[in-house]
Amino acid sequence: MVKKKESGNSIQELKDYQGQDRVISSFDLSDIMAQSGNYEYMLKSKIPLLDYHLDGGFESGELITISAPPKSGKTLLAQSLTMNFLDQDQQALWFEYEVTPKRFLNTFPELPKFYIPMKLEANDLPWLHKRILEGIYKYGISVVFIDHLHFLFDLLTAKNTSLQIGRVIRFLKTIAIKQNIVVFLISHMTKIRKDEEPDDSHIRDSSLVGAESDTVLILWRDPKKENEAVLKVQYARRSGARDKKIRLIKANGLLGELKNE
Repeated sequence: MVKKKESGNSIQELKDYQGQDRVISSFDLSDIMAQSGNYEYMLKSKIPLLDYHLDGGFESGELITISAPPKSGKTLLAQSLTMNFLDQDQQALWFEYEVTPKRFLNTFPELPKFYIPMKLEANDLPWLHKRILEGIYKYGISVVFIDHLHFLFDLLTAKNTSLQIGRVIRFLKTIAIKQNIVVFLISHMTKIRKDEEPDDSHIRDSSLVGAESDTVLILWRDPKKENEAVLKVQYARRSGARDKKIRLIKANGLLGELKNE
């Protein structure tokens, strides 16, 4: 195939182009970012071992997936993180599709101040995007929780569920980067044996969930101890951590790190 040569006018237009997507040097980009004040920030989970394995916590621009077998504490972990982020004056926006608003609010041991749409729209990514922008501009939210992935697209009309999930994941990752926020996505798992340790291969419907996330957190209950669970950093792209396990305990209605006596 013969490459088409640009005309003289086209070449000059490219040389003169000053659009926001123009090609610039790394030095120029660094200067622009410094002047904008749009710096990365870190959200500490306040689970010491988790923050250690993540090189300090969750960084703005990251997409974090939380997955677990049914009834293993995915939402509880996200609620615990919400409380811990509020202690750092970081505002959270929740999209809770799984239960009614009343039931969801009542699951907090003490209701914190966070933000939530009065009415939810499922299977509507443009609507989700607008509500996230509303939360940023109205309330300065810096972290978003979505419970859960399969409410973000229509399973009945999806011809290829895996590709549809990949589209959603990339959409959320783009928002996280562009808006400089942290996005937590809760995702369900397929059924696994009771004696099997869950990992990202068990995330329902698509390997793209784990592959496209910056960090994947896997949670499961300890069958021998009623209020204890294991949190695994399946992998964290930024820190390089893999298969790091942290023991958690439920106390005062929230999850925290189990300290060795």
